[in-house]
Amino acid sequence: MNANQAMLEAHVKFEVDRLTGSGLAQTITQEVPAFFDWLDTTSLADLITPKAAAKLFLSTTETIELTPDAAEMLATVVRGVHVAAMKDKSKLRDVVSHESFEQVAGSVAQMAELRAAVTAQITTNEVYASLISHVLYQGIKNYLQAENVIARKVPGASTLMRMSQNAINSAAPKLEQAVDRQLTAFVNSNIQDSIRDSKSYLDKVLDDELIRTVVAEVWESNADSTIAEFAALVPPDSVDDFVAAGNTAWIHLRQTKLFATLVQKAVTTLFAEYGDRPLGELAAQAGIGRDHVADLLTQVLTPVLGKAAADGYLETRIRQHFAAFYDSYSA
Repeated sequence: MNANQAMLEAHVKFEVDRLTGSGLAQTITQEVPAFFDWLDTTSLADLITPKAAAKLFLSTTETIELTPDAAEMLATVVRGVHVAAMKDKSKLRDVVSHESFEQVAGSVAQMAELRAAVTAQITTNEVYASLISHVLYQGIKNYLQAENVIARKVPGASTLMRMSQNAINSAAPKLEQAVDRQLTAFVNSNIQDSIRDSKSYLDKVLDDELIRTVVAEVWESNADSTIAEFAALVPPDSVDDFVAAGNTAWIHLRQTKLFATLVQKAVTTLFAEYGDRPLGELAAQAGIGRDHVADLLTQVLTPVLGKAAADGYLETRIRQHFAAFYDSYSA
């Protein structure tokens, strides 16, 4: 073995030791502070321009797509989470604090424009129209049959009216159907006025106080419900459909002009506010400290590099990386 080869072997061993066992911990302890010192002198604008950053993000999102195998992998994970949730007996109040629930609800309650838009969407929906129509029909019919003024004021009138109705139904079975049709036609012809009135009523009464009352009732009704009860509302067979729908929605969204516009605006705003500030300062504000990064790297890299060293992969890659350098001195 010549001197260059001996030096290569020593260098390879040094690097393997530096990246495994106690050597890895020492390396991380040295490199992480040095890296953060560099971040303290470097800003986001020093590394990339806003235009290039937006272009990089958009080009990356164009390639992010769930393949059938990846979709199945994700669905498997989601199914596992769903099964675990269906067995969990934790209550909603154990997972979501009352304070945070009220804070979110309070923020939504203050969105007057959103509230008006939601009210308009609900009251102009066909389902809502059908519901109002049904309520009006049943209310009018029940009133005419049992709760009208005569039935309540005249003794025995209610019984007499029921007897008369039974007699009429026996003598003319289609008469009640005809009355129902006429009543339904009357309700339908006046339903739009009723809907407009209901929208005006909701806009008037849905103030912050009422919404907070509703929020309190929702909390009281659901706080003691278990996670299993909520998870059971979603059929297990729907998991695959949700994953597929999410992938389809993502593919469509990233192709829209709006998505590109929002990304460019977000990047521009980020650089305008924080582009010239040191990255170390931004990391600290985000709660990313030196000790945290060092601990995370140690936990992640120790088993990975340990396995790579045991398989011989790490030594092989280091040797190949340095061999060309040492061979150049032998030439």
